Amino acid sequence: MYGGKLLADLGADVVRLVQPGERTPELYDRYLNTSKRAVAFDLDASGDRNAFARLAAEADLVIETLAPGALAERGLDFETLRERNPSLVMTSITGFGQTGPHRDHRWSDLVAGAVGGAIYVTGDPATPPVTLAGEQSFRMASCCAAGSSLIALRHARATGRGQHVDISAQEVMLAVTHISGIGKYLDDGMVPTRNGTSLFAAVPSGAYACKDGLIYLIVNRPAHWEALAKWIHEETGNEEVVLPMFEGPSSVRIEHRDLLDIFIGDLTAKYSVEEIYHEGQRRHIAMTPVQSVGEVLRDPHLAAREFFVDVVGRDGETTTMPGAPYRLSKTPWRISGPAPEPQSDVAFDTPRRTIASSQPQAEGALARLRVIEFTAGMAGPWIGRFMAYCGAEVIKVESVSRPSVVRMYIPPRNRELGIQPALSPWFTDWDGGKRFVTLDLEKPEAVELARQLVDTADVVIENNSTGVMEKLGLGYDVLAARKPDLIQLSSTGYGDSGPFAKYVTWGPNIEALSGLSRLSGQPGSACTNTQYAYPDALSALHGLVAVMAALDHRDRTGEGQRINLAQLEASIASLGTAMMETLQGGSEPEPCGNTSDEMAPHDVYPCAGEERWCAISVEDEETWKRFCVAIEREAWIEDPRFASLDARLANRGELDREIAQWCRERSPHEAVQQLQAAGVASGVVADIEDTWERDPHLRERAFFETIPHLVKGEVVASGIPVGLSETPGCTWRAGADFGCDNDHVFGELLGLDADRIAKLREIGAIEN
Repeated sequence: MYGGKLLADLGADVVRLVQPGERTPELYDRYLNTSKRAVAFDLDASGDRNAFARLAAEADLVIETLAPGALAERGLDFETLRERNPSLVMTSITGFGQTGPHRDHRWSDLVAGAVGGAIYVTGDPATPPVTLAGEQSFRMASCCAAGSSLIALRHARATGRGQHVDISAQEVMLAVTHISGIGKYLDDGMVPTRNGTSLFAAVPSGAYACKDGLIYLIVNRPAHWEALAKWIHEETGNEEVVLPMFEGPSSVRIEHRDLLDIFIGDLTAKYSVEEIYHEGQRRHIAMTPVQSVGEVLRDPHLAAREFFVDVVGRDGETTTMPGAPYRLSKTPWRISGPAPEPQSDVAFDTPRRTIASSQPQAEGALARLRVIEFTAGMAGPWIGRFMAYCGAEVIKVESVSRPSVVRMYIPPRNRELGIQPALSPWFTDWDGGKRFVTLDLEKPEAVELARQLVDTADVVIENNSTGVMEKLGLGYDVLAARKPDLIQLSSTGYGDSGPFAKYVTWGPNIEALSGLSRLSGQPGSACTNTQYAYPDALSALHGLVAVMAALDHRDRTGEGQRINLAQLEASIASLGTAMMETLQGGSEPEPCGNTSDEMAPHDVYPCAGEERWCAISVEDEETWKRFCVAIEREAWIEDPRFASLDARLANRGELDREIAQWCRERSPHEAVQQLQAAGVASGVVADIEDTWERDPHLRERAFFETIPHLVKGEVVASGIPVGLSETPGCTWRAGADFGCDNDHVFGELLGLDADRIAKLREIGAIEN
């Protein structure tokens, strides 16, 4: 539903087919189905199947979430539909994809998070693994599906040929969690696990106690550590904190984490949350409050940006809900109508836009597209990573003197080598497949080179602090004056306007600020964070959708535009369903672990072995009966404690204890094999060894990508889960050093002769 909402709110004519007996909680329906139309359909009725085939013949895109093979059984498989509509794109979203030994496994949001590596590394090490609030596996699979669909549609309009897009929620979540994934594991041999609110790769980081609440702090850059250490010294008189032994990248401080936490706690205890928030930001330190949903709704920055919107429903009642996850300057996001009542018949308002073309099929779906990046971190670079994987030429502008975080990498097994900027596994994850040039943008000659480079491009992606590009002379107005059809995406924590627009954040800050850290976690938890900077990946997938939508508009009109993406707003948009009750004046939600008001059992359960768990979701009464038979507890079917959903919810504690006893007698793989054989949604709460060494499904689907590496020969990275069947992507290289493409880009693309390039190197405009 969320992927369709993203497309509908961007102006697509989205028709939702509502099957008999389909139930959507009212507030979910109000939020997830805005701007759509709806029609009642029964695909088991021949007349409705014929009507569906007619709709597909007129459509650009079909998105479906049925079990693999369900449409084929009804004569509505992709190849059959494409016979009538050669440019049709069909996107299928399932738990495990359309192929492989687990393709028919039952799944849920909880199960996708488990098998996708997200749950194992989320929460406190003293408590069971925990899922994120707001069904984030569903949201990310839907968001990736929307972006992949737009990529496939652009290719279809260029070539006249559509394709099937196979989205696996497991693979999407494995990609989203790649910071805790295969690259790190192969690099240091350590299996990431739960680390509380602090991050294994950033020191210091975590939630710290103030006089009246929690502040979230993360330090990634040496200069930010120096600013924090100076502040602690000023306030507490601590002489140790300013010792040179703590200076440099995070890796030098890892062994001192506990000591530094004491020093920081001495500082934060002197302030209220509000005081330290703004004072820390004044010092350019990434500090943000750990906010509840109520505090998010009262946030003055969001109010100034008028983020929350009121929608009048079909019943005449007004519903307040999260607004735009991105802001497009020429084709603004808008809710064109409330969630509709299903109609009995429907036709598209406008004819399908098909461009018959004689162009040969390109190597990649985005071939002949050029993207220029001025990015750091992950929220910006991961957009370019997806586009490069799909065939776009992505050129990243870097600075040797101000490297990004992933460039300041010290190999954990060979720390004596010092910083090795080409070897970071996260550099591969975020920047594989790109070209790299080095410019000192404080020099006017370098700025002019950057402008000339942008003149040749289709898209610019940047995620610098608000105002930096304008200060450099590379703001959108300057660039668009030279190239009116340019699309530029600017991704920042708070957006380009509002009282806190220039505040600095990293992904974990946004988890705290958006309410995600307070909504997620075991009961009583005050702050629960991921180990994979979740809002960075979340924002990047939303950014991909926005960029592809803007390219579609440009292809039709020739008009470029600017996209502003506030990572805070994109995160809240993905949390929309979890916030809806409070938005309507309801109570403040509290963390509830892995439980659900709609399903029981629905949790992760301890299995045989240390830190071994399996996730189980029982979605309806028929599944409950199969579950009871599978675990040899047939008596539970008639047991008044468990015989209905209401009874199971009322006796959830007792039920979960009984299930845990059964699970403890088995490995998680044995438990899941037994439950899936009975048609029960379940999955191993996977760590990286499970996904890399013990998952035949991922192996058969070749999820992990082996990439040529300029230093190591080859490396393995998490795959890019776009799922394009006929234009599969690839990463052509990794391990590029600073400026390795300077001669190619400035010489061959911009046409500068060798003498001119040498002169620019001599004055430092092109960095060596």
